[in-house]
Amino acid sequence: MKQYPDSSRFKKWKPPYTIVLDTTTFCNAKCPQCSRINSKENSKLEFAGKTLKSLPLIHVSFEKIKKTFNEKSLNTIGQIQLCPTWGDHMMHPHALEIVEYFLSTNKWITVVINTNGSMRDEEYWWNLCALSMKYKSRLFPRKRLKIVFAVDGIDQEMHGLYRRNTNLQKVLNHIKICSEFEDAIDVSTQTVVFKHNQEHLKQIADLCKEYGSEKHTSVVSDRFINDQSENKNTYNFYDENNNKLQLHKVTNEWLANFKKDGALNARNLSAELTNKPTCGWSLTNALQINFDGNVWPCCYFGNSAVMQGEKWKNHHEFIKEYYNYNNNIYDTELKDILSNGWWQKLPYVLELDNTVRNCIKHCTSRIANPESLRLNTIL
Repeated sequence: MKQYPDSSRFKKWKPPYTIVLDTTTFCNAKCPQCSRINSKENSKLEFAGKTLKSLPLIHVSFEKIKKTFNEKSLNTIGQIQLCPTWGDHMMHPHALEIVEYFLSTNKWITVVINTNGSMRDEEYWWNLCALSMKYKSRLFPRKRLKIVFAVDGIDQEMHGLYRRNTNLQKVLNHIKICSEFEDAIDVSTQTVVFKHNQEHLKQIADLCKEYGSEKHTSVVSDRFINDQSENKNTYNFYDENNNKLQLHKVTNEWLANFKKDGALNARNLSAELTNKPTCGWSLTNALQINFDGNVWPCCYFGNSAVMQGEKWKNHHEFIKEYYNYNNNIYDTELKDILSNGWWQKLPYVLELDNTVRNCIKHCTSRIANPESLRLNTIL
């Protein structure tokens, strides 16, 4: 098998890995564009797992996490990102213990928590931050704990249109608590941008920095395809009281200026995508591990596997082949997963004209509308 022709666009994963780990499918928020939420009429933003068997409401066992991510395996991991693809890690009953386990077992690991930040109380967040001081290395004084809070508006009305069932002031108070540990914790904030908040990003960033955020990023929402909207620029949803509400895409003029100001593709840090798949996840050695333990090259694959089921599995022969192997991290060591036939073929599949649709849609400009690219910038 010849070497992949352009290693600048695809590199096979190698340690130290960045692991994006789902520990729970519980979340206090009810964001209408989230995959775990049913935003259709009469659903009242309920958990999508009520009608989707492949999405159970579970916490991954702490014992299972410790057994799998033992001292040996953690030596191959540089960063563990507890990112809410399916649930917010801070809802896990052992959220603090899991973070402490990672920090205490390997002194080199960095733990990143992406959270809506509107759960628990201030004492709980203080105890979380105290872990960063407890496991701070005197020889290598770096910040090993990073927390990214979601802040989507300058007031509760703006913030809560998308980040539903969360309290902005409570989030800001928790940011303030964490900022008191600035010598040991990297505290940052992020905004999901829609038309209703696009002109307020500077104000949102200033608000976050007032409460202690060291860096603020903005990411343009690209989740506007559903069967209850009239067009690709509007997302209709029904709130907790079954009232019909709408989210609107950022305007074309605003997006053009956003890109002109230096917006980047979120994963591979390129301003534009090419006609060939550019696997930024492989370039950063990042892997997605779903709540069920299945390891995927990216969240786009992992999300489709849960939400589309057999439709996803059968849409491409290569995806169907994935299920011939045991790619579950809780059954098989990561090195064995990445060395199996499916992962070895992945670079070459990306080169095909009929490659996996997710690779084309999210990681090339071949058929994707440039206005829908997931972009971010730093304020």
